[in-house]
Amino acid sequence: MAPELTATFTFVAASAGLIAFISRSRRRSRRQLLKTVRAISHDYIEHVIVPDGLDGKIEIDFLLLTSRGLLVLDVKEVGGIVFVGSALDRWAVMDGPDRYNITNPIGPSLARVVAVKRLTPDIPVHGRIVFNGEIDFRGDDLPQVVTLEQLRSQFSPAGTAAADRPIDAFYSEWVRLREAAAAA
Repeated sequence: MAPELTATFTFVAASAGLIAFISRSRRRSRRQLLKTVRAISHDYIEHVIVPDGLDGKIEIDFLLLTSRGLLVLDVKEVGGIVFVGSALDRWAVMDGPDRYNITNPIGPSLARVVAVKRLTPDIPVHGRIVFNGEIDFRGDDLPQVVTLEQLRSQFSPAGTAAADRPIDAFYSEWVRLREAAAAA
């Protein structure tokens, strides 16, 4: 076989292997995210659009009904070391040899929480930005920026009847919120 043809086949095989590895890794991350969402919520909606209160609409990655109230979840598929700061416009990410910046997600996350709070004023509304990947935060300690493990520990249900009582109180508002989201 000609050396050029051998090199081409080798390149194609290596590329296919890399694509398969990346695809498997993303599916595994997605499964971990969904496992956490199901573990901490009684119900959830994914990719929901709600009115923003300013004649516009805002998209939310996940909206969860938890025993603590509603949880607006922004998901960031980022791994590596992330340099975070509440006053920084851009956060630096170092993932192995890759270096890039992401826009500070705190402001947009807060806007999503406020939009949901306008629709459900009688229910506590929490917001979290979860980084779905191997992550190491450096910089400010930001309680609303979490890993999947931290999210699980902050919102894991107690598993008792007392923990489920608030769900009954929140449920009618949750149904109304789902209807508003479906209409948006």
